[in-house]
Amino acid sequence: MTDTVLPRIRTSPLLTDLATRVFTPGVGAGQVPVVLQPDRHVAGPDVLRLPVVGVLGLGLTPVQAAQLVDHVAELQEECLSFRPVLVLDRPVFNEARAHGYVLEHVVPSDTWAAGGWTADGVPAPGSWESYLARRVSSVTDRYRLWYMARAVPVSSHADVTLDPVDIAVLRHLPERFPEGLQVHRGS
Repeated sequence: MTDTVLPRIRTSPLLTDLATRVFTPGVGAGQVPVVLQPDRHVAGPDVLRLPVVGVLGLGLTPVQAAQLVDHVAELQEECLSFRPVLVLDRPVFNEARAHGYVLEHVVPSDTWAAGGWTADGVPAPGSWESYLARRVSSVTDRYRLWYMARAVPVSSHADVTLDPVDIAVLRHLPERFPEGLQVHRGS
């Protein structure tokens, strides 16, 4: 009987889904600790349980990229709901370091198109979009990203912000945290 029943149970999408929901505790926001060096804006005994959020900013000027880093810091201090990992095509390492943020630098699309940027002078095969997809996937795996927010320009200004939906997600994220999660503003 076990030779016929167990294989059927294991291959049943409905039963697999049910078992996953019942027997996989602690997968929601604020449940699972993720090791990432704490930055300067959040602290507390449960800071490692704050979700890690990627912030993707492409095609920005160096000034806009620096402005985005500051905007993320302001939002983080307001919400106390996430820890960012920046994925930018501008090397604003000093600005990121000032906040204690990780910055993953990606090759800008115009540099990719021009070629000749690799160590041996030959650009990697494939499109920039394929390269970017591989890099973003790698960052997602490495830092266990919970969400990816995207930078967008502010209408009729040279300013930049996060997409309004992404801001709303980050602001409402604490509603999903387990009761008693202890985090506060950093120093």
